[in-house]
Amino acid sequence: MKKQIGQVFTPLKWAEWLINKWNIFDAWLDGARICDPTAGQGAFPLAMLHIARQKGVPMTAERLSRLTLIEIVPSYLEQFRENVTREFGVDFPTSQIFCQDVITEGHEGKYDILVGNPPWANFGDLPTAYKARLKPFFLDEGLVPDRQKTLLGSSRTDIAALVLKVVLGRLLRKNGIGYFYLPSSLFFGDGAHSGFRNYRAKDSLNDVDAHRDFAIDTVYEFTSTKVFEGVGTSYCCARFRGDKPQEFPISYFRELNGEWIEHKALPFKNPTDPWRIVKDIDELNMNMNLEIGLSPEQKPRQGVNTCGANHVFIFDHKPAHLPDQFLYPLATKEIWRQNTLLPHKWILLPYHQQTGKPLTWDEIRQWETLKAYLQNAQEGLKSRKGTLLRSAINRGNWWTLLGVGSYAFAPFKVIWQAYGKSDFTPIVLGKVDGQMWQGNQAMHAFIPCWSECEAQRIRAALEKPEIPILLKQLNGAGKCNWAQPGKIKKILEFN
Repeated sequence: MKKQIGQVFTPLKWAEWLINKWNIFDAWLDGARICDPTAGQGAFPLAMLHIARQKGVPMTAERLSRLTLIEIVPSYLEQFRENVTREFGVDFPTSQIFCQDVITEGHEGKYDILVGNPPWANFGDLPTAYKARLKPFFLDEGLVPDRQKTLLGSSRTDIAALVLKVVLGRLLRKNGIGYFYLPSSLFFGDGAHSGFRNYRAKDSLNDVDAHRDFAIDTVYEFTSTKVFEGVGTSYCCARFRGDKPQEFPISYFRELNGEWIEHKALPFKNPTDPWRIVKDIDELNMNMNLEIGLSPEQKPRQGVNTCGANHVFIFDHKPAHLPDQFLYPLATKEIWRQNTLLPHKWILLPYHQQTGKPLTWDEIRQWETLKAYLQNAQEGLKSRKGTLLRSAINRGNWWTLLGVGSYAFAPFKVIWQAYGKSDFTPIVLGKVDGQMWQGNQAMHAFIPCWSECEAQRIRAALEKPEIPILLKQLNGAGKCNWAQPGKIKKILEFN
């Protein structure tokens, strides 16, 4: 695995913070065997030694023999030993340092406490060769439902979820405890992390059927403190208990004005659902009758995704040299900010409105300017990445976009801002000069409608005040998954 894949190094002071928060140092003094299974540059063992020096605790051979590092990059382990020698004047035992891939290689040790910060990277972002090596492990740990979905690259499961399942299952002693920094998406991601939230891990590299339970009992979510500079992902630290069934609600602490305010967390509906955060359990009793009558064709959708080719398909002004029938008004923040239905951007969709299928090249050739424009962008369009997109490109349709189907050309859309917001304001968009409005990638989500009356009915149903309350409880406020289609589908009862 490349060094940079998923690496989010823990600053020493925050390694010390976690150790002190959970009294890990005292457990070490009392005889606990401690391991960092993805040690990186060794911040957590180094923090233990720093605390020992601060407290005047001797670094005996016996104590050092109960600190273990596992790390895939050998140079990090060499640097760690040099750092220990230089800073503390002791030789860290080589018997406690393992250069291993904790996922794919067996490890004989068992530990009372696991502590660390597993790598953060989506499965789809891993190098191709490493992805192929990890596929069986994602499947064995129940993190993706079947091999085909993994092969398609449709899983957004974070490798942190796999690492945690592996180490909690294989490396913990009976009733051991784990303390980790981790992406909050493991608790709040929708379909991608439901497999993590079955709270079961394999307890053997080779025995497919042997499993053990684990439970999360306390979480601290960082909302303002920057533990990891330059990281846009939401993150937290959590305590895991081995060989214990998951129970809810759990204690969930959130930062507010420099203090930790306790909330309660529990799954939204089903045990593997994303968590819902409430200040008071009484909040769960509010009326949540959110049924809305929709046809199967009206499931919420995300906007059009150019797959990195905005410069080809999206325009600040309607281009006069391209055929009008393939240019559509693109929703932007000005619609909500300025309460205007004048387009600020346009998007090129070389598609059939009736079927939602891309034009063939023979059809594109009927419009000389369209053909010339796409040919000029051909090299860049053909180099775009993504499994589904590559499949279309390999079939010859290199001008394809994602998120386009017959639903994209419904004459009306009930549309809302789905990304990075904390308000939920659905509006109805119709047509501009006969062309249907389009949503912009993950920024917007919408429900397609084929009559204005139907659109207004659905908009009114979506204006219930319970919906934004529930979205905030599902921890999406200000985040990328604020009101994405999957979350709205989960909130609403479709009939």
